[in-house]
Amino acid sequence: MRRTVVLVEDQDIVRAGLRSLLEAHSDFAVAGEAGDGLEAVRLVERVGPDVVLMDLSMPTMGGEEAIRDIKRRFPRIKVLALTACKGEAHIRGALAAGADGYALKSTTAPELLRAMEAVLAGERYVSPDIPGALLAQEPGAGPQGPPSVLDRLSEREVLVLRLAAQGRGNKALARELCISVKTVEKHKANLVRKLGLASASELAPFAHEYELFR
Repeated sequence: MRRTVVLVEDQDIVRAGLRSLLEAHSDFAVAGEAGDGLEAVRLVERVGPDVVLMDLSMPTMGGEEAIRDIKRRFPRIKVLALTACKGEAHIRGALAAGADGYALKSTTAPELLRAMEAVLAGERYVSPDIPGALLAQEPGAGPQGPPSVLDRLSEREVLVLRLAAQGRGNKALARELCISVKTVEKHKANLVRKLGLASASELAPFAHEYELFR
């Protein structure tokens, strides 16, 4: 029996390539496509696929948030993150959100098919190009700190705060998270508002004072 797949990717040409690859493989059938995370959640609810190929950097709702929502509501559905980003924060974020695997867009077609088969078999797949050291921390372990502080924040905001506490500037943050500098600034503005700070320059001192990332 063919396994059903939902493709989530905001670039039409990439999505078309993935569809062609899967349609040529007798074990998989494309059940639907989405261009952002919110559309993906609605589509998954409607078609109930076996596996979701999920991009991470998308408009409206990002991949991490979509993964978290899908796995909370439909835990049997497998989700394989498929992205060009290999930064530590991105990898930890996707796995902590509940992704069953993490594959890079630079992977070969046979390797991508193996990745899908692995997560469908109940295994956790991580691209061979990702250093094992990045995965030493268990997904979901998350940063330590007062729940009353961190529970106010989204997963992406926690990542931005953690990297800011390490002294990363906006450009470095953008590269690490595969987002724009403008989006980094937006996340920092949300952090400032939620944490009751005066400016973004207080984020790192705040994180150190409360030992949020010991």
